[in-house]
Amino acid sequence: MGSAGGLKELLSTHRKFANCYLPEVPAGKREPSPVTAGELPGRHVIADFSGAANLDDVVHIEAAFTRAIAAAGATLLSMSFHVFSPGGGVTGTASLAESHISIHTWPENAYAALDIFMCGVCDPLNALPVLIEAFTPALIELRQIVRDTAIDTLAEGQ
Repeated sequence: MGSAGGLKELLSTHRKFANCYLPEVPAGKREPSPVTAGELPGRHVIADFSGAANLDDVVHIEAAFTRAIAAAGATLLSMSFHVFSPGGGVTGTASLAESHISIHTWPENAYAALDIFMCGVCDPLNALPVLIEAFTPALIELRQIVRDTAIDTLAEGQ
């Protein structure tokens, strides 16, 4: 299953609005994509969650990251979170052997910005259903970047 088809499958339970998706039910776990079988430096998924919940609960965020990392098949190296005053936003990262996941939250706006970058056989799209379930966003905007497109071209030109 390619990443474009996988993303379509992941969002099949969502209503599309421009580049945004309105979830009706959290998507199920996907199988790892053969596209990430080591021939790419990685895929970078940028997710904006609007109308989200649990954005000031660092214990909830850390538990969601732990589940998302496992769902993506990644290896946790360390996690670090900072809470901006009680009831304020949270910023945090999980350093992975395969790269990272980060979050920045604005609970007063019910908004979270997530960044999921993974390489090798790990699939960052498998982390999304877990994060969607954890934060129950009313609106999701996703962007996916394949991080490598020029590497083979440069290697062939040398």
